[in-house]
Amino acid sequence: MPDPQPDPAIAVAVPCYNEAAAIAAVIDAWRRSLPEAEIVVFDNNSTDGTGTIARELGVRVIEVPRQGKGHAVRAIFREFADRDAIILVDGDGTYPAESARELLEPILKGFADMTIGARRPIEGANAMSPVRGIGNILIRATFAILIGEGPGDLLSGYRVFGGKAIRMLDLRSSGFEIEAEIACLATAKGLRIVEIAIPYYPRIEGTVSKLSAPRDGVRIVATIARLGLRTRPWIILGLFSLSFFALYLVFHKKSLLVGAAINAIVGLGSLIAIRSLGIGDRDRVDPSRTREDYPDDSTAERLPDSHRIG
Repeated sequence: MPDPQPDPAIAVAVPCYNEAAAIAAVIDAWRRSLPEAEIVVFDNNSTDGTGTIARELGVRVIEVPRQGKGHAVRAIFREFADRDAIILVDGDGTYPAESARELLEPILKGFADMTIGARRPIEGANAMSPVRGIGNILIRATFAILIGEGPGDLLSGYRVFGGKAIRMLDLRSSGFEIEAEIACLATAKGLRIVEIAIPYYPRIEGTVSKLSAPRDGVRIVATIARLGLRTRPWIILGLFSLSFFALYLVFHKKSLLVGAAINAIVGLGSLIAIRSLGIGDRDRVDPSRTREDYPDDSTAERLPDSHRIG
């Protein structure tokens, strides 16, 4: 009789900054929903005793001295590089722990490399402001143009990463743009992404959002543009060339032929510059290397359609 397979090593990673009012309820919910997982709070310089509360409840706390959610998420990836799965969830009580097993299943069965809890705000609860909702639509449009078809909920704070994603995602962001960076790199590297609809609740009373829609929205779009230049430079080049051509026609009003010729010269020069700098090569996927590194991919079962959304 073959030896029984060991239980998968699962970590629930909770990045926190001043979530004292919510952290006890969040820990309790995760202990009830996924008792076999290790819960670890990544305290990002909280001043309200968040870390102290978690320690008193018997939870391991890792201090993240560099301020910003991106730094906390990068610390999570370093700490749990050897885990079978990492569940990333905010510490404000907006995400349901009871959805964890549904998000874990595609990872543990080999259907997906990353699953995303696609937020469905509870009706009438004001879980997501109209400004943030509109911002999310604009950010998705930017992503679709510059990166390509990606997950529907780019900025969800509820995700599960399998071993392949943990090893392949080289994260560099420091703030709330970290979710956009994860989506960009996962799409560019060809990781298998599955979204599962989940309820999205209002923050637990006593906690406040640290996200600034104007400031962080600009940083998120800038991150998508920067990674678009790295992974799909021809899209940026095309937009630049079209903009140059339009400006030429508006201000010079000369023949289309002359404008097209100048535009072609500018585009060709930009393309040569991009290729000489090696931009776009860094994040290309080498299918043979990926297959050698992760041989189980070819034998993974097909994800049932019931697990897909959209």
